[in-house]
Parts: sequence; structure tokens; C-alpha cells
Amino acid sequence: MQWIRPLIRPHRPAMMALGLAMMAAGCGPIEPAPWTEMQSTFGPIQAGEELVYLDQARDELVMVEPTRSALSGELKTERMATMGQVSLVEALGDGQSIYVLGGGATPELRLHNIVEGGTRTIALNSPYDRTDIDPHGEFMVLRHSGSQNIDEARNLNEVAVVDLREGAEDSADVLTLFNRARDVVFAPPFELDGQAYRIALGLSTSEITLMDLDAEQPADRLRAIPLTVSQADTPRTPVQVEVVVEEDPQMPGTVSIFVLTDVGSDITQIVLQPAARAESNRRLDIAINQLYAGARPVRFEVMDLEGVGRRIFAIDGGQPRFTMVDVLSGESDSYALPLGRAAGQLMRFEAPAESGAGSEARLMAYSTNDTLVAMIRPELITLSSETPTVGRSVEAIRLQSAPRQVWVDEAERLQRVVVAHHAGFSLINLVTSRASFIDGAGVLSGVVLHEGEVFGVYEDSAGVVQLEIESGRTSSARLDLRARSVALIPSQDLLVVDHGGAGGTLTVIPTNDLQTARARSFFEVTRQRVLSR
Repeated sequence: MQWIRPLIRPHRPAMMALGLAMMAAGCGPIEPAPWTEMQSTFGPIQAGEELVYLDQARDELVMVEPTRSALSGELKTERMATMGQVSLVEALGDGQSIYVLGGGATPELRLHNIVEGGTRTIALNSPYDRTDIDPHGEFMVLRHSGSQNIDEARNLNEVAVVDLREGAEDSADVLTLFNRARDVVFAPPFELDGQAYRIALGLSTSEITLMDLDAEQPADRLRAIPLTVSQADTPRTPVQVEVVVEEDPQMPGTVSIFVLTDVGSDITQIVLQPAARAESNRRLDIAINQLYAGARPVRFEVMDLEGVGRRIFAIDGGQPRFTMVDVLSGESDSYALPLGRAAGQLMRFEAPAESGAGSEARLMAYSTNDTLVAMIRPELITLSSETPTVGRSVEAIRLQSAPRQVWVDEAERLQRVVVAHHAGFSLINLVTSRASFIDGAGVLSGVVLHEGEVFGVYEDSAGVVQLEIESGRTSSARLDLRARSVALIPSQDLLVVDHGGAGGTLTVIPTNDLQTARARSFFEVTRQRVLSR
């Protein structure tokens, strides 16, 4: 339930094309030129079941609430004041809030609750232009991109941590990391020895900074974890980080962080556990292990397999192979993939078990330049020191053309995988291990999955498509304008198609009656009722 393209970017005026489209569609009078010449509108982004634009000309957020009544009437819009000189606007991830970053010479962060109303304002010490949001909605980290055009000195190692929890202070905790963080990863909440932890990881060249966000002692607040033995070693950049907080029965009382870099053949395991010595002034002890994961690992998944323990599956970027690693012993073996090229992508999902009871983990390895994809059943893969299992552990499936993007609606426990191509898409049947191709108007540029159905729009096309995943049945509708992205409003059984354009252009169409005649377009939605205020 989200915009597939949530990045905010300015809409360039295109009045001639817009005017022609409006006249052709017969959707009412064109507004006077002065209202549509130099618009500064960004969006939309989705918060809950509302769509939000930023109107920079008036320093306001414009909330659009699509309902069924819009199919025969008007869109409901409201406006909320925000700051000027905005540099970034995005959804907070809680389903109801938007954050705005900017303020120019007096930098601020504003958290606007779109659903319940209310604004929280946090003064900042520096004009940060990058944000990392905790998926659990409790923290956010602000940092510098290093690409800002400025005439002043700026410490790029500096970050600001904002506590988003109820009752937290309206201030940011400024930390100076050991190296500039090029990305930040949040660990899920976990407990060790009865103590609750919230941890963020600042990813830097050859180093990770562990930020203990709830630490009371300065020694716990920041911990540097090197990824090389010495500074003379080849610099390493983290490319994938996975934090596993579920307890490993073979290593109780620990949490593991797995790090893959762009150099070497190892995956680094960082083990966190409560400090063993009572006199220690730190909450956590840290241990580091190196796990061989094949000649050139490029992606990996960590899985807990019944009866054997925790294992890593890593695909090789130089040849069609993958490696399985036993985390406890470090033992590993490599296996061939039935592909024509080295896999560059590895996707994990849960599929219904063949017995009909419960689910089974699956891995799909593929390259965007190969028509073959490989399905891996991890529970059937064994090390050379173990007794081989019975069954087809790795299976090849041939597609009509190379995959561009892959989706699985795991919430519905369906036995299908949806694959988008340069034109059209395929459904992979996990029971028969075969793919069926469905022709389409082009590349799917926006997709939402809901209750066993896929709704999507095509890149540079005016079509919207509906696919029933289990049966493969499709329906489509032709719109008056090219689609850019699509959002779903489940409670209203509505699709909202974004066309871009100055001031915002949207089309609403019912999901249960996907016909061109039922679609209704709205132009300049951020300008509604501006004159009447």
C-alpha cells in the first residue's frame, strides 16, 4: 500500500501537452495561465490512504483524500502549513505521517501527522540532506550527502539522531562518528540478558560504527568495528548488511550482524553478546568472525534451517554458482546453478509446503540478462560432510525473456511468482516449476499487490492492468494520459494513477470495475480552492 516511486522530484511545466489532454478528455475548463506557468509542486507521496503534495509556492502540504465519491464528484483536499526552503519530503513509514526537512539558515525537521493532525518541530544544528528511517518507526538518523553546494565548513562525520517515540524530547542527539556514514541500517528491537536494545549501524569505508541508541553511558554510545586488519589493506565498502536478532539455538544469548563488502570472498559475522565481565564499562562484548562465502559473493541470505542450524546462501558474481555456509562451524561448499550467466539477484520468499501444511523457504537466483532463473530449496542442500537428502534441490525455469523485476505476494500464501519483462510479465508456478507468459503493453513501472491481485501501470504508456495471480486472468483499461505510478486505496476499492504534471494530475478508477468509462481524471489538484481562501 505505497507509491512504487516514492522519490520526490519537481514536475516540469508542460502546459501545451496538458492543455491538449484536458480538452481531449473533456474534463472541464483550463485554469488561467498565471496559475499554471511556474509551479513548484512536489509529490505525491502516500500516508495511509491520503496522498500528499508539497506546494512550495505557498509553503504548504496539500492532502488529497481519494474516495468513491470522486468517481462522480470532486476530490477532497486540505492544506497544512509547513516550512520554507524545503530540501526533502518523504513518508515517515508509520502509515500516517510525513516528514519535511529544510528551513535554510535555520534548519528544521517537521513531522506532520496527516491522519490525526498535529506537527512536531525539531531544530537542527546543521542543514542535513539525507535521512534513514527505522522500519519500526522509533528513530530516524539525519546525515550529510557530501554533495551540497555550500560556502561553509561542514563535518560530514556528524549525524543527528531523532527519537520518534511517544513522549520523546523535541530535539536531536548529535553524534560524531569515526568515519562518514554513507548509509545507515537499523537493527530490529531485541533483548539480551533482559535488557532491551535499539541499534543503528553507520556504514563507512572499511568500518562500521555501532550506535547504541538507548545507551546511557558514553562508552556504549558509539563503537567502531573495523572491516580490515589494518589501514594498509584494500578499502572495503559494505554492500549488504543483515541483522539477525532471532536466537540461534547453537549460539544462545547472541545477536549476529552479517556484512558483505565489495572486496574479497568473505562475509563478516559480528557477534553481539552481553558483557561477560561485571567490571566492564560497556553493555556489549563484540566478536568478529570471517566466513568464506565463495570466490566472489555479491548477494546473500541468512536462514535458520530445522535440524541443521543457521546457514548462509551466497551467489557468485563471476560464475553461475552459489555457496552454502554453516555459520557455527564455518564449513562451506559451492554448487552449480543451472543458469547461462552468473546470478546478480537473490530473492527469498515463503511458499506453501507441498504437503499443504505450513510453508517452506525458497530462494530464487537470477540475472537480468538471462532467460533462465533458478529455484533453490534450502532444506535439501547439504554439505559434503552431511548425508545427502532426496529431492530436487535446485531447479531451472525458462522465461520468455530476461526478468526486470520480481514480486511475491507472501501475505496471500500463493504458489506463484510474478516476473516483469521488457514487455509483458510471467507467472511462475511453484508447484509445476513452469512459467506462463502474459503479453503486455510494455515495462511495468509501478505495481501494488493486494489480496492476491497485482495492479500496475506501464512505463511511457496510458494503460493500467489488473492481474489475478492464482488464475492468471487479466483486465485492463486505457487512460487519457501516460501513467507514472499507481497507489491503492483498499478501503475505497480505488486505484489512483499519478500522471505527474504541473500542479498534480491524478486518475481514480475502481478496482472492482476496471473500465475506461469508469475512470475520472483530475487536473491541478493542488490548486483546488486556492482562490477561495
